Amino acid sequence: MKYCSTCGEKSLPTMVMCAACGNRNFTDLPSEDQKIMGTEDDGNQVSPAKDSTKQFPAGQHGIPIVPNGWLELPVTPWRRYGARILDLSFFGAIAFGIIGFIYYSVAPYSADQFFNVFNQPSARILDIILTTLLGTILTGAVIGVSGTSLGKLIFGIIVTDTNGHKLGFVTGIQRDFAVYLRGLALGIPIVSLITLYNAYSRLNKSNMTSWDQESGYKVWHRPSGSKQYLLNTIGILLILAINAASRAM
Repeated sequence: MKYCSTCGEKSLPTMVMCAACGNRNFTDLPSEDQKIMGTEDDGNQVSPAKDSTKQFPAGQHGIPIVPNGWLELPVTPWRRYGARILDLSFFGAIAFGIIGFIYYSVAPYSADQFFNVFNQPSARILDIILTTLLGTILTGAVIGVSGTSLGKLIFGIIVTDTNGHKLGFVTGIQRDFAVYLRGLALGIPIVSLITLYNAYSRLNKSNMTSWDQESGYKVWHRPSGSKQYLLNTIGILLILAINAASRAM
């Protein structure tokens, strides 16, 4: 348990803002009005100690971007997976659209031959791998400069550095590329199920994925509730709609 250094409100260890006043500074000691004759409620003597206020210093990517009340724990594996699938579907389709527009503008006949390849059943795996790769690059870039993305915004996820700042353009792509390799296994069917299961098991066991733990990234979650349940439903419907539209094209 920690205490707000401004109003003395009790806060969970994972909270970065006081729920009562919005202050970001905390201390391990209760405020004076919460002390009774130098003791806490459990009767243990409170000795003078150095202030251990947790602060998020301003960094190269600006001020902390974590909204009030968002938490590191509990982890939400299925929401994170839903956000990932929505982002890959959305940004993968956008990336292919951009490539197609440029390719057809420069060499329409060659572009027609290239994209006709993906209409063949045998090219389905190649289509998945390329869509996952392109979606990963765009998703990482967006997360790096904003801390979130379409999928993460809907499913209530924010990714930051240790101090709660945005990762930055390059670092965001690097993180998502690690997910592409180690979590999604390039998007290869069957193989990706194994790597996803391993990542899911590690997340439930240690509350962090290997790529976030090694690089010091933080993942924050919007608290669950009726609003978030509604957003989850919207996110799932968007995934179905985007994939249905992609198959129809």
